[in-house]
Amino acid sequence: MGELKPMFSCDLCGSKFRMGGGQYEGHVLSHYNMSLCGPCYAGNWDGFAPHYEPILERHLAANGITLPQRNSKGWYPR
Repeated sequence: MGELKPMFSCDLCGSKFRMGGGQYEGHVLSHYNMSLCGPCYAGNWDGFAPHYEPILERHLAANGITLPQRNSKGWYPR
């Protein structure tokens, strides 16, 4: 039987990814207290796309984190 690897849920899209046991398919954004899957992390390199704003704003409010200043594109920075 293979070793069980910890699975996490992406705080942005909800997909599952592995973190641990030599497989690191996600990223932790400690300043937002968020874990993102690889595609969400890579796809939002220049800021969180506008359709993710409600999810991000709810997450930050639930964790008592102040909304960051928007970047030059008008998006929240990753």
